[in-house]
Amino acid sequence: MSSLCTRLADPGMQEKDSGSTSMVRDADWASRGHKPDAQALGVYSADSDGAVLAQWRKRILDVAEEQIRRVGHRKTTVADIAFDLGISRANVYRFFPTRAAINQGVCARIANRILDVAREISQGAVPATIRLAEMFAALHRHIQLQLAEERHAHELFVAATDGKWEVAKWYFDEMTRIFEATIRKGLEAGELKGDDAGNAARCVMVALIPFVHPRLMEERISKDGDLKSELEAQTHFVLRALAKVPG
Repeated sequence: MSSLCTRLADPGMQEKDSGSTSMVRDADWASRGHKPDAQALGVYSADSDGAVLAQWRKRILDVAEEQIRRVGHRKTTVADIAFDLGISRANVYRFFPTRAAINQGVCARIANRILDVAREISQGAVPATIRLAEMFAALHRHIQLQLAEERHAHELFVAATDGKWEVAKWYFDEMTRIFEATIRKGLEAGELKGDDAGNAARCVMVALIPFVHPRLMEERISKDGDLKSELEAQTHFVLRALAKVPG
């Protein structure tokens, strides 16, 4: 998981449940003396304070994610999370100062799992054009399945993109970086044409955004469009632009 994704899963992402952020102040909150008492939380460990903090953040996010998937992020409360963990709301707030911070942390987790699929494909041994096509299809498929089968997780993603939460920016930026790494390897192997992997990746992201953006996907599906054929056509267009034409 990248450093930003890890930071998103830590306390201090937002001031209000609407999705506004205050990264600097909240990061300072977490890094100074505001550490929970391990014994008060029932944690008896020889590990460092940092390990205890990480353990409890993970436990809180585990419970929050389960509840969000079951009832949605709007109905998930800090009181419910605290009850399931057997601790007070005050102790939850020692790790995540707002409910919105928890929402961002859960969203970062889900986003990172989707991106892991693209990362794995990016490391494959097949030509870059095949890896890119497989990535486009896999990312689109995961967003589509989430919309169809994990409605509450999809709604959290929509809230993140509509509210311009930092986790949403990270998600698309990280996707672009994965494309860039794949394109750069293709350039180095002589499989692709061009000399600027970063610019090519940004152009690819623009071309692909209608097929991986949760809100845009929702709108396109509601219009009964043939997304599969549209993605195949867009993929063909992108690869034609990147691939070297045989001499």
